Amino acid sequence: MVYSFAISTGNLNFILILPVILGIIVIALGLFTKKKNENTKGIKNTFYITVGVGLSLIILGLVLFFILNVPYKVKIGSGYISVSGPSIAGGSLNVTSNEIKSAYVGNIITGNLTISVRTGGTSIGNLNAGNFLLSNNAKAYLASENSTDIIIKLKSGNYLIIGNNDTNALAAIVSRYVYNLS
Repeated sequence: MVYSFAISTGNLNFILILPVILGIIVIALGLFTKKKNENTKGIKNTFYITVGVGLSLIILGLVLFFILNVPYKVKIGSGYISVSGPSIAGGSLNVTSNEIKSAYVGNIITGNLTISVRTGGTSIGNLNAGNFLLSNNAKAYLASENSTDIIIKLKSGNYLIIGNNDTNALAAIVSRYVYNLS
C-alpha cells in the first residue's frame, strides 16, 4: 500500500440516530395514553401497535447508525485503487491500471461531467460517497469529500471518482502508481 485515506460520514450521526429518538417518543406516547385507550370502546390494541411502531423505529435507527456510519476507505497501491464502504451504500470497488481508459483532475460539481442522481450512498455538501449517475448517464462510484476530484473513466464506461482535501498530492500519487493523469 502506498497511500490511503478515509471519507467519514461522521457528521451524519444525528440524522442516523433520529429514528431511535422518534421511536422512544412514540413508545412514551403509547405509555402515557394507555389509560385513555383502556376505557374506550374503539381499538383496544392501540398501545401494542404504538409500542411496536416505536420499537421498529428504534431498530431501524440502530441498523442505519451501525451500517451507514462506516467510513469509505480508499487505498492506492502499485497498479490499483481499492475503495471500500458499507455494502448497503455502494460496497467495495477494486480498479487496476488495465481497467482504466482515461483519468484527469476535474470539478465534479461545476465541471463538464457532474453528479446527476445519487443511487446509493451519501451526498451532503462536498461529501459524496457511494453510487451515482453522472450528467452523461454513466454510472459512477464516488468516494470524495471535495469538489475537485480525480475522475477515472473505466473501459467498461463506468467511472471511479475519488477526492480528499489534498487534490494535488492525490493526483501525484495516482499518476505515479496507477495511471498517468492527463
